[in-house]
Amino acid sequence: MPLPHFTNLKQTGTPGVPGSLPEEVVYLNLFEITFILPTILVDDQGRDPVLLLENATKVNLGGANLTAFDVGQATQRFKYSTREFLTTPTKTSGELSIPFQVNVNDAGSMEVWNTLKAWYDLLFNSQNGYTHYKADLIGSIIVNQHDKKGVVLRRVTFNSVQLKSLTGWDLDWSSNTIVQDVTGTFVWDYFVDEYIDSASEQTVAAPTGLY
Repeated sequence: MPLPHFTNLKQTGTPGVPGSLPEEVVYLNLFEITFILPTILVDDQGRDPVLLLENATKVNLGGANLTAFDVGQATQRFKYSTREFLTTPTKTSGELSIPFQVNVNDAGSMEVWNTLKAWYDLLFNSQNGYTHYKADLIGSIIVNQHDKKGVVLRRVTFNSVQLKSLTGWDLDWSSNTIVQDVTGTFVWDYFVDEYIDSASEQTVAAPTGLY
């Protein structure tokens, strides 16, 4: 082991040596969430998915069970000694929750909430009883985590996404706060997980722009 000094660490880099640059930290607030809406919302209703990208404030990739599937466990025994085996996953689909900021435009429309509500209404419209096939409900959610120069470090694409629920808010005469956010809970069938891994040469190309 080298002496305990920063100049001996690979992460620190060696000034003046080509290819030996200091490593960068990973920032939690450098990401975008791109939404590909169901065709009905875009072609028939003219909904703008960029509004969701600009107002989606948080996503928990760990909470989406990307590395923690529902895996069973089996035990074998020799007298009082045991050994463990992990079985195949019992479920490979999942869900994730995303909070969205809500504002009102100059026409009095809560555009972000309206878009999410229209997505939910494809599942069941409480005002007229309409329902739709799964093919009409699904979209995609793409999470791009990038560095300060825009290089994508990890891209997770959730496919066959449906909006399961949408939170509301409490109105209160004694409150002087705002509607902080509404949370959409989405279910997905499968995902594509791409990231830069120099050891296995698995890479994801950086996009040409944030959107």
